[in-house]
This record gives sequence, structure tokens and C-alpha cells, in this order.
Amino acid sequence: MSATGTNDWTTGGWKTGGWKTGSWRLAGLRRRPGPVVGTLIAATLTAVLIIAALSVLWSHTPASPGRLASADVVVAGDTKVRSADISVPLPAYRGVPETLAADLARVPGVAAATGETGFPSGTHRPGVVDLVAVKAAPGVGPGTLAARIKTALPGGAGYTIATGADRGDLADPTVAIDRSTGNEFASAVFPLLIGSALFALAGTTALSVNMRRGRFALLRAIGAKRGQIRTAILLEQALIALAGTLLGFLPGTLLGFAAVDILAGHGILPPGATASVELRVIPIVLAILLPVCVLSGMAAARRASRVSPAQAVREGQTESRRPGVIRTLLGLGVAAGVVVLDFATMNQNGAGGQLSLAMPMLLLGMTAAALLGPVLVRLSVAVLRPLVRSGPSARLALAGIRALPRRTSSAIVPVAMAVAMTGAVQFSDTTIAHATTTQAARSVTAEHLLEGPGLDAVAADRIRALPGVTAVAGVETTDLVVSDPDLRSAGGAVLSAGPVGGLLDLGVTAGSLAELKPGQIALSALEASPDAMKVRVGSKVKVYLPDGTPYSGTVSAIYARSLALGDVLLPEAAATGHTGTAAAYNRILVDGGDAGQLKSVAATLPGVQVVDKQGADARVQKDNAMNNFGDNLILAVIAVLAAATMINTLVVSTLERRRQVHMLGRIGAERRQLRAMFAWQAGFVALGGIAVGAVVCAGTLAAVDRAFTGSPAPHVPAGNAVLIAVGVAALAVVPIMATFRRLVRG
Repeated sequence: MSATGTNDWTTGGWKTGGWKTGSWRLAGLRRRPGPVVGTLIAATLTAVLIIAALSVLWSHTPASPGRLASADVVVAGDTKVRSADISVPLPAYRGVPETLAADLARVPGVAAATGETGFPSGTHRPGVVDLVAVKAAPGVGPGTLAARIKTALPGGAGYTIATGADRGDLADPTVAIDRSTGNEFASAVFPLLIGSALFALAGTTALSVNMRRGRFALLRAIGAKRGQIRTAILLEQALIALAGTLLGFLPGTLLGFAAVDILAGHGILPPGATASVELRVIPIVLAILLPVCVLSGMAAARRASRVSPAQAVREGQTESRRPGVIRTLLGLGVAAGVVVLDFATMNQNGAGGQLSLAMPMLLLGMTAAALLGPVLVRLSVAVLRPLVRSGPSARLALAGIRALPRRTSSAIVPVAMAVAMTGAVQFSDTTIAHATTTQAARSVTAEHLLEGPGLDAVAADRIRALPGVTAVAGVETTDLVVSDPDLRSAGGAVLSAGPVGGLLDLGVTAGSLAELKPGQIALSALEASPDAMKVRVGSKVKVYLPDGTPYSGTVSAIYARSLALGDVLLPEAAATGHTGTAAAYNRILVDGGDAGQLKSVAATLPGVQVVDKQGADARVQKDNAMNNFGDNLILAVIAVLAAATMINTLVVSTLERRRQVHMLGRIGAERRQLRAMFAWQAGFVALGGIAVGAVVCAGTLAAVDRAFTGSPAPHVPAGNAVLIAVGVAALAVVPIMATFRRLVRG
């Protein structure tokens, strides 16, 4: 290489030009770009997911002011429950006194103030209106008037005062609820998706560096220093992170727009929600990708840069058959952590603690599998070798796997990730759906069940008066705000007065639910656990009704079957007028009486019908299918991510075996023999990945199922399990065999 950096090996230019200019550091990208291209694809895919997730998290939700468009200022009761730095939007109006309109009319600059009612989720109490719409006098701006009103209402404490676009949230409280739900969904999904993508990126980066150990060995042999090797990798990985960020910006933005539209169409985000192009996302994504690319690449290149030049040349085309001591010890430590977490979930007194440990178990399990991959590969080969009697192709395949344990484990890990991630999401859904259906069927022990919008206390009295009827109870599902210990929304139900012991069986574990009286409250075991409210029977508990009214009650019962009616049960007397709807029931439970007479009563009530057990179970299953859309979306994204990672890794690792294929061809191997060898290796990768992924997934599912059902055995439909296994196996085998065909053509 000359002094100008040209490639001249005879002039000593390696010392006078190339080493100084640094052009050699990127020469490998031009000559053998395969491993680097694979890393770039993984970095770009990760950037796309991060940008799309942030687009959902930062989505805008314009709300129409509706009938409040003519008002300059709107005054309503505080629309949130607040505690320290946490606030939770309310699903119903608190309401304000009718007299507030007259008080506001006396504020300077007010032309008119009118109490308004009849909004969705409005108040249903005498002397109370939903809000007050205020018109400004000529020459008085909305901002000025809002400030005067705030001063007139002792600092505005306890009120929400809105102008401009903020009036939309007061016209329909469900907009704020949907926005909060969407943010919670995005915040919950973001760590899962991004963690999976970063895990895949780290594995692909490590594989890319490991595949070029021969190049690093050659550079060490001809005089490259350790620091120069590390600098080269640092520069390469920094460029990959930057390029992946820039390449992922446009598709990530488009995916974010599509995701927001889909989520808004299915009620997870408010209708009309829109994503926005945020250039500030570029430095955020780069700040996430850069450490992952650099650290995983540097860790993989550590050994190549530390060995002596002679040893580097000797190991240039092979892998050490001894597993790395540090890597193995780390893997054993992480595996021990998984076992500790598994025992911790089994010994948790509360379901909340079990659920909180499920995701760490999944991620730690995948990390342990990645670190112990070479050891597992060698153990598997040692077990399979005496059993293989299928000819030279199978033996040659096992010999190749045994000679390249790190590369083989790098191919197995994305397969295992696909199985573990998709299995955890899919079978958590099936487990919860099955538990919900089972609990709903066991919870309602009444002989008859009426459902429909026309049920209220008058209808209950008519049914109670029928001959032979022994017990009647109305049930209304609702949303509340609880503190466990932080404020959050929780599903619950309101029970009418009277005995319900013979109509409901919620699996009471403490106390009694024979009748829920005013001043009492019943909680699920999940809500009462040490990880939530930390209460027992006899404890005093405060919750907030849908309109924010606090309700304090004594815990009279703790029950296990929370998937049927929710985590909180309240007496009807406490909730009447505070739920945002007129006094009504979602269903009425009946013991005794004649089914024909009940149907006659139902026929006189709009939209009401008598439902048998099978019909009720079918409705629960239908609701489960609708509610699982968000989880199915997560499953689809994880499946695409896992498939892309698998294909990317397997194609790159197979392409890098061209030298072995050509060598075997030169010494007489036929195509059919090579095809059989690759098929055996593909089968080993597929089966090994499925087995490892299933083991990792099992711990997560056990924690989830025990939290909801009390049993560590998840509900795994055989058809779904076979579909995942076959799909993952196909995605593992097809790329390997397709790439093999390309190799033998050459």
C-alpha cells in the first residue's frame, strides 16, 4: 500500500499509508458485506419498531367541542382523581351545583352562564348539572375570562376550566379515558417490543463480528494492534447504528401512522387520533441503538483482539471447542436467577407479584439461553451422536455443528426467541380467556339470567313479584379508581341490595359475600394482595366512584374469581347517581320462578332477553375475542420481528459457509449429500430452538396462570402449539435450504 493508501503489499504501505489513514478498517465492509448487511437490517428493523412505538405514544387526539362550540369557557368539576404527581381521568362527570351558573354570571366579563346536562356519562342527581357553559362579553378574550373565573372560584381548586381545544375533553369524558388507555397500552408494549428487538439486534451484531474472526486473525498476524481492532469495530458499529436510524425513520413513521389508525379503529386509542412526524425521535433512536451495537460488537470481538497473532491465524477458520469460561459463568448465573424468580413466583402471596415477575423471567430466560448456547449445542451433539444412524450426511452435519458451536447457537437463539415470545403472548391470552370463561361459568349460580339495556330496579321488582321467585339481584359493571398503592383505573361491579350468596359464587377465600351492605366493600385476591392494597377482611378501604366521589368501606369479603365481575364490588346504595348512567343493571340474576314467565316480562322490556348458561358463556367468549385485539396486535408484531430476525440470521450464517460447501464439492461430495447435510443441520437448529424456546416460555406461562387461576398449568390449545411449532420450524428450515441452493449454484 502506497503512501496515498493504495493497496500495494510490496512497499510496506501497511505501515506508511493504510494503517495511518484507517481505510483498512472499512475494507471488510466492501469485500464481504454479508454479516454487516445482516446487522444493518436488524438495526433498521429495531429503529422502525422504536419509531412506530414512539409515534403511538406521542399520538395526538383532537376532541370536538360539540355542543360546547359556542361557549368561550367551560367550567366542570375536576375531571381527574389526583394524588401527588399521579392523576387518573374519570369516566363520568363529577357535576357542579345548579347555582354555580348564577355565581359565574356575576364574574366581570361574563355575558351569560348556563348550566348544561344530558351529556354522555353525565350526572343523575337532583340540583346538580354536568357543567356550566360561559359566554364572554364583547372585547373579553377566553383566556382573560378563564383567569377571572379561576380567581372567583378560590383558585379554581376542584374545578376544570377549559377554553379552546380543551373544551372537547369536557364535551365527552371518554376521550380522555381512551387517550389514557392508549398511552398505558403503548407504555406497556414499548418495553416488550423494544426489548425483543434489542435482544435480536445484540445477537445479530455478535454473530456478525464472530463470523469475521478470520479477518481479525489475519490483521493481528500482520501487525494490527488490539486497540486498532477495537477501534475498527467501534467505527463500524457506530456507522451501522447511524445508518439503521436514518433508514428506519421513514418506514417507522409510516408504520406509526398505520398503527395509530388501527388502534383508533379498534377503540384502544380515541377516534380521530393521529400520529405526527417527530424529528426528535432520531437522536432518541440513535441513543438506544448505538450502545447496543457497540457493546455487543466489542464483547464479541474481545477474544479475537486479545489472542496472540499465531493463535489468531490458527483459529481463523475454526472455533474453539471449549466454551468461554466467562460466558458460561454468566450464563449459569442468569439461569440461576431464572430458577430463583421461578421459586419466587410460586411463593408469592399475591397474584400481582407473580405477574410482575413474569416478564423478567422471560427476558432472563432468553439471556441465559443466548449465553449458554454453545454449551447446550455441544451437549445436544454429544447426546445425538450415538443415536444417529442415517449415513454420512447426518454424521457430517453433527460434526459441523460440533466444530462451530457458537455459530450454531447464534442460529438457534432467534428460533428460540420466536417460540418464547410468541408462545408467551399467545398462550397467556388463551390462559386468561379460558380462565375468564371458566370463572364466569362458575361464578353465576343463579337459575336464570336476564341481560339487556332495559333492566333497572323497577324490572327487578316485577321479577321479584313473580310466583316461585326466591331471590333476585341486579348487577351493573362499572369502572372505578383505586390506590394500590398508586392511583389506577380498575374494573368492578355494583350489586343491588339483598342476598346474593345463592346467585353468585366468586370463590370467596375470606369473609362472606352472602349480602353486600352499605359501608362494605368486597375485593379480589389480586387487589387485596400485598402487592396492591395490602388489606384483609375488616380493613378500611377508600376507592373513587366513576365521578370521583370517594367511598370508604370495610372489606367484608375477598374472592378469587375476579375475571368474572372485576376487582371491586360495591353496594348499589353507595354508587347510585355516581356512575355516569341512570340507575340500571347490565344483568339480573334470578333463582326460582318459571322461565316462561320471565320471558314474558323480558318481552315487555326493550332489548332484554333471558339467557341460558350456554348463551352467557358464548357472550363471554365473544367479549374475550374483542378484548384480545391489542394482544393479537402485539403477537403479530413480535411474530414479524422474530421471523425477520430468524431469516436474517440464518441466511447470513448459511452464506458464510460457502467456503465449506466449495471445499466439500472439490473433494467429491455430491449435491444430494450436501443437501442432506444442510437439511440435518436445519432440522437441528429448528428442533433445538423450539425446545429451548418452549422451556423459557413455560416459566412465564406458569407465573401468569398461577396469578389468575391458582394453578401453574397454563391452557395451551394443541392446535395453536402445533401451528407455532410448524411455523417456526418452516421459517428456520426454508431460509437455510434456500440459501444452500444459491451456494451450490455457485
